[in-house]
Amino acid sequence: MTMIHKHIHLKRSVLVYALYIIHFSALMGMYLGYVQWFLSKTWAILFLIFLFLVDSLPQKNIKKLWPIPTIFFIGFLAEWLGVKFGFLFGDYSYGANLGIKIDDVPIIIGINWIILSLATRGIIERFFELPVMKILVSSVLMVSLDILIEPLAPRLDYWSFDTMVAPLSNYIGWLIYSILIHSLLELVQFKGHFKMSLHILIIQFLFFGTLYFLF
Repeated sequence: MTMIHKHIHLKRSVLVYALYIIHFSALMGMYLGYVQWFLSKTWAILFLIFLFLVDSLPQKNIKKLWPIPTIFFIGFLAEWLGVKFGFLFGDYSYGANLGIKIDDVPIIIGINWIILSLATRGIIERFFELPVMKILVSSVLMVSLDILIEPLAPRLDYWSFDTMVAPLSNYIGWLIYSILIHSLLELVQFKGHFKMSLHILIIQFLFFGTLYFLF
């Protein structure tokens, strides 16, 4: 391993440890009573995860990275259609803890679509070669995380449905958009970073799973 590769490996290890420390600190802070302070920083933590994930990508030229803004557009448009017209997801609205909004949709939610798409792609492409399997399994993994978060979202003031409980259409909508995004990533043979992607999803599942005990 060359010095450059050692430096890159060390930097990525530090970033991974930083993510664990940040999320553990947030959980401890909320346990100690500083719930709203930490929840209001959700957008900043998501943006940090996004930066770490993009930094870890093995391909960084413009020709390889153009799917990233495309995913943001697809995800943000999907949320805008959902918030304004109840399209696919159902009738819902966003709370105050996801930061600045454009026409009632938090900007960070488009970035969250990027995080989930690239992280699930980065993991699943390691285990499957058949394109249809990579697309479907990655999409199901994204929906699984949404299933975990949905019951918590209203209590965290992230978003809430008019029906109080997320309808089946929400998960169908998530699956449709996830398949669309992962079809795009498969079409361009997008390469993710396995270890960073794995740690990000582990952190997400552990963080929100632990929140069930706090809320």
